[in-house]
Amino acid sequence: MIKNFIYLDEEKMYSLSSQLFEGVTEYVLNESTSEKGESEEQKGPVGSGKILGDILKNSERNTEKKFLNDYSYTIFEKKLIDDEMVQVVSSDEGEDSQVGTDKSFIKITSKATFNDINTINNTLKNFNKIGKALAHITNFQEISAVREQLEKAKKNTKDRNQKSKLQTQLKSMTNINKLATESGLQQDQGFLDDLSLVLTYGFQDQLEVQMEFVESIFSANLNRSYLREPEELVIRKYSRKTEVEFTLFGIITHSTFADEKYL
Repeated sequence: MIKNFIYLDEEKMYSLSSQLFEGVTEYVLNESTSEKGESEEQKGPVGSGKILGDILKNSERNTEKKFLNDYSYTIFEKKLIDDEMVQVVSSDEGEDSQVGTDKSFIKITSKATFNDINTINNTLKNFNKIGKALAHITNFQEISAVREQLEKAKKNTKDRNQKSKLQTQLKSMTNINKLATESGLQQDQGFLDDLSLVLTYGFQDQLEVQMEFVESIFSANLNRSYLREPEELVIRKYSRKTEVEFTLFGIITHSTFADEKYL
């Protein structure tokens, strides 16, 4: 079966593979040679001229051969499953699938949810700016109509007091900050900044994937550097809560038996 790899921790895979196969499964051959020569020569009587010779020789040969990481993973996974070291869980099996902790490895297939703390923090920091922009966009047509009507009324009114009242009304009805506040799209910026600080302190730049299965929740913290594509692109492709099923393969590092939740 052809797999579409979204994430692969290559270092961890090769570390475990070397123990499983009693050697490194990745085959690498590196051969490199380099040679450099320089010479400077002067001929003829002094003052008659110089002949400068610079000879530079560079030869470099690099040969690299290795198994593809994806194929190495396929071999690694098959070996573990054949040796019955993997707990396999699939949403297709429903409640009939038994979840236990007697295996070192687990393979889960289900729809996934991506929780990106960086995106949350960015939203908090720009919440008021975004809220103001949304208030302006959603009320733009009405604001334009009010502005046009009041401008016409001002031109047709000679009374200065009446013009002043119309001007005040125009400012009030086209006040974007007021519209955003009334719509709940403005919050105390100090509170938002403090909340962002606490989240950063507690979760750093965590990128978590969660999978729900019957009454269990499986989650894993991902290293962004091992993603095959930027996290923004992955989420844009599959959405934050995916419609397609993902397969998560890894080591069980922590579990809560009472709630039947596995991390």
